[in-house]
Amino acid sequence: MYAVLWIIIGIAVLAACCGGKRKSGTQRVIRIDHPHFFDADEYECSVCGARFRKSSMVCPECGAKFEGTAEDETEFEEEMMEEEEWDEEEGL
Repeated sequence: MYAVLWIIIGIAVLAACCGGKRKSGTQRVIRIDHPHFFDADEYECSVCGARFRKSSMVCPECGAKFEGTAEDETEFEEEMMEEEEWDEEEGL
């Protein structure tokens, strides 16, 4: 009888620890990649918002471990449009 009880408790503990589902309201910790047209690419932490140049899967500022990446090409596109405008002004 007690063996069955211990097996049920063991299964419940394993399910709680390794369930794989996130609590609602928690976000995935990601590194946001910011490619640039002229300069070296930058990376941003989704937890603390720090920006850094080294392509690392751990935030150098807050120590968060990134579970994945996402790309934000906004700055790249703005720099590319700026370059095109300069070329037009130069007559290229």
